[in-house]
Amino acid sequence: MEIAKAVILASRGCDDRPWPAALAGAKHLFPVANRPIVFHCLAALRASGVLEVVICVGPQESTAIRQAVGDGRQWGLSVGYAEWRREEGLGGALAITRGFCGEEPVLVQRGDALLRDRLHPFICAFAREPLDALELRLGAAREAPVPGRLLSPRAVSALIAAPAEADPAVTLRERGGDVRVAEIDGCLACDGGQDDLLETNRCMLEGLETSIDPASLEDTRIQGPVVIAKTATVKRSLIRGPVVIGPGARISDAYVGPYTSIGAGVRVEGSQIEHSIVLRDAELLFVGSRLESSVVGRSARIARSFDLPGSIRMSVGEGAEVTLS
Repeated sequence: MEIAKAVILASRGCDDRPWPAALAGAKHLFPVANRPIVFHCLAALRASGVLEVVICVGPQESTAIRQAVGDGRQWGLSVGYAEWRREEGLGGALAITRGFCGEEPVLVQRGDALLRDRLHPFICAFAREPLDALELRLGAAREAPVPGRLLSPRAVSALIAAPAEADPAVTLRERGGDVRVAEIDGCLACDGGQDDLLETNRCMLEGLETSIDPASLEDTRIQGPVVIAKTATVKRSLIRGPVVIGPGARISDAYVGPYTSIGAGVRVEGSQIEHSIVLRDAELLFVGSRLESSVVGRSARIARSFDLPGSIRMSVGEGAEVTLS
């Protein structure tokens, strides 16, 4: 049995703090490996056989996510939307999507769940046993995060009736439901701070397969898996993968090291960077030291001045972190 329907939970909680490089906007649209987080999620769902999706979005993220995702046709999906706040809990999300779920099993997944295991084997196991719920956990510990759940129609009804703060697995077992837990490999992109975001980027770059148009390279060495968009140009540089370089990027006399995502329109000249995310249209120009474990915001500019006497000039936003060494 295939599961054709999924509910994606993509609302931010009231205590969710933004990353310094993205103070505004929907976290689920922040790019890792040069693709918005929720885009990874949608692609994985389609690969598992899902055909219809409802994205539960909060009022602050609703417009941006609707505009970015649209009707889902670019993934071969039919995508609808419902307004939901994280504080309403899983039962609240299921209540507002009850008509969509109908009397079919459904996959409920967090919109920032980036999974390295394929979902299809878990879907098959859920159907084979059969179960009321299969809870997918990131680790064996009981308190490990749960990025997704496969639910039967009976489980959906029980969770809608339960208090918002109730533990779903406990609720279903108390009502005689058959619940199993399975461990899945992946990460939750929107949990934690900048280090967790960089770790998510690293995870999504693992397994990258090289794709390069030789015409985009000039006197450049490539080591390891690297993806370079056809409209990017790379001159007199060393690119050591896994690395992804977006459309229109211009790299010259530079070193781009492992686990780095270079966004569209980025310019890197006379600089070194690794294990970092550089968002679209940013510039790194003759930076004196190698940038490591950094997130450079959209249209930001980091440049070295050669004027005398030497000095440091910065414009630092709220929540930013600057480390000089």
